[in-house]
Amino acid sequence: MTDDLTHDETDQAQVAEVADDFADADAFFAAEVLLVQAAPLRLYGRTYTLPARTPLMFALLVERYEQDTSLDALRTVLTPVFGPDALDHWIERGIDEHQLAVVLAWAAANMRQPGSTSLQQAAAAVADREQDLGKAQTAPTPRNRTERRRAGSGGPSSRTGRSSKRT
Repeated sequence: MTDDLTHDETDQAQVAEVADDFADADAFFAAEVLLVQAAPLRLYGRTYTLPARTPLMFALLVERYEQDTSLDALRTVLTPVFGPDALDHWIERGIDEHQLAVVLAWAAANMRQPGSTSLQQAAAAVADREQDLGKAQTAPTPRNRTERRRAGSGGPSSRTGRSSKRT
């Protein structure tokens, strides 16, 4: 290798050398993973090192349990990334829904591209998503009959076809 190669070109050259030396995918992928710096997370006294890339098992489990909000489903989905007892450890320490959402947003972003997202950026993304969900909700239901009538079309009564003078 020459000295005029950039760091990325050097890394790619190393991966290519391994590919030339070995004809099996295990060695190639092992060398490729060494070039990616996995993101560590410290939470409630434990350090979790994310996989260098999103595990297929995690992606499949997220899809499978998308509509299931049970604790068992969440535990199953998180196991490939954080281990089998992480969720229980966090719950015992008092994690709340917002904090869990931030951790998951951070983990998802950093498995796609390690080092790409800070916890602050993940928290901002979660807050934006929560705000968007709040805006997407329908208008509040009118409280009484008068308000419900005002919220209606204001046209003729559906029963008689005539407008009502009463309120």
